[in-house]
This record gives sequence, structure tokens and C-alpha cells, in this order.
Amino acid sequence: MAGHAFREIPGGLFAVPAFYRSRSSRYRRADLIGRKEGSVHMGLQISELQPGGTIDGHIHSFEKGIFVLEGEVELNRDGKAIRLGKNDYALVPTGMPHAFRNRGAAAVRWIEKCAPQPKADGGWQDSFFVKPMAWPADDSITGAAVPARMSGHFDKSQLPPPMRVDDFMWGWSRKMLIDPMFGGHQFLLFIIEFTEGGQTSSHDHNFEEAYFVLDGEVTFEAEGKGYVLKPGTIAWSGVGAPHGFYMNRGTSCCWLEVISPQPPVQFANRRMANWDRFRKSLEA
Repeated sequence: MAGHAFREIPGGLFAVPAFYRSRSSRYRRADLIGRKEGSVHMGLQISELQPGGTIDGHIHSFEKGIFVLEGEVELNRDGKAIRLGKNDYALVPTGMPHAFRNRGAAAVRWIEKCAPQPKADGGWQDSFFVKPMAWPADDSITGAAVPARMSGHFDKSQLPPPMRVDDFMWGWSRKMLIDPMFGGHQFLLFIIEFTEGGQTSSHDHNFEEAYFVLDGEVTFEAEGKGYVLKPGTIAWSGVGAPHGFYMNRGTSCCWLEVISPQPPVQFANRRMANWDRFRKSLEA
């Protein structure tokens, strides 16, 4: 399916989801990418939990990844808790009981990626609350910087030097966060950075992508339309939708990218210019 989306993220987009209304406190969420935008593989949101806020223990019939944007949250996964701060990330496997709480002095916000796409409200129930989950003692709650299964911390120093792939893609680097080696099966989550003057020209995929800018600006072109991606915006490209990124804003750009479903081992990227060049060589 072709299609793409671009939107700003206003404060008015946040609301309490119906599923959580009776089993959470001081929680709200901004739904960014889903079926309304044309997606069939993604549920992508920003969750917000105010100081003193909680989300009771629950499970999903889908996989969930989180990346903390600001503040600090405690995540209880099946009785083992971890403290997540800015740029920390974690995976909640399908069917794993988990709960959240914010014991800090400031609100916490995190990107939340769910796959397969959650069912619509009022449809088949794909999430369930569980019996109250016990929280471990404080001295057993570690941070994401401490090596632990299915959690980690991102720092820009982890990015490799910018690379040139070919005549159509250069000035980019990537740091993988959630992938099969990390324990994920339904999606990929990673950091992309392009240096000033870099680009990746028009291409498409047999999977969906979404892009959330952390800092900087980039020109995003999709299906013949252009947009400026910067903090406070979100973009998405659907299956078969030609899209590219061009660093012509006088700055570098770093964004969080998610892919769903996980791509094939080979030929995940179909570059239009490469195939145009090949076609012309055959015609000659």
C-alpha cells in the first residue's frame, strides 16, 4: 500500500486512552501513527505520566518498545523493575505482564511502538489487565545503563562515523536499538543521524517506516510532496510509498526511526535511481 503522513504534535493531541481510564492515574497519550494515517502495521504514540502517576499491570497480544524522551519512569516487567531516564529504551515482549509508575518530581514522556498494530477500540480485545503486580525493593531497581536483558541507553557517541553507501546515499550513520538480537520480533527501532549535506534519494520498501526527530532539521519528500521534519513533528511512509531525505537545511539531523514489520534479509531498499539507470542501460 502506498501512502504517507506528516503532522505536528500539539499538546491537544494528548488524551487518556479508553483502555487505561479505570486502571491508571495521571496518564495520557498522544496517538501519532495508526490506522487513521493509513498504517496497517503500526501503533506509534507518545505516552506521558505525571509525578505520582501509575499504570496498573497489564499484558498485550502485541510487542511494545519504549524510548524515553524526558523525565524518568519505572517499568515493572513480570516482577523485575528497571528505572528508565532520557534516551533509555526497553522492550516489552508479547504477553509479558508490565506496569509503570513515576516517583520522580517531573513528568515523563516516552515514545511507544506497538506491533502488530493494536486493535481499534470496541473491536476484539487485544489487551488485558492482570492481578496487582508487586514491585521489588528499591535497592533491586537498576537503571538502563546497567547491563540488563531487553533494555539499554543511547548516547550519540555510540553512532559510527558517517558513511557513503553509493551515489544516492551518503552522510549517514545508524545505531540499532531494538532488533532480533535485542529480543524484538515484530519491528525495528533505531537512531539515524545525517550530517549536513547528506541525503538518501527516493526509494521505497515492502514495510512501513516512521520518523521522530530528536534534534536538527531535514527535508522529507514522499510521493512528490516535501515537508520539513524537526522536533515536534512526526512523519510516516507506507508500503510502496517513494520517499527520501535531503540535508539542505544548514544543519545535521538525528531522528528515532521505527520499521514494521521487520524487513527481509535482502533487497529491503528499492532505490528508484538505481533501477532507472539499469533500465536505461538495457535500452541502450
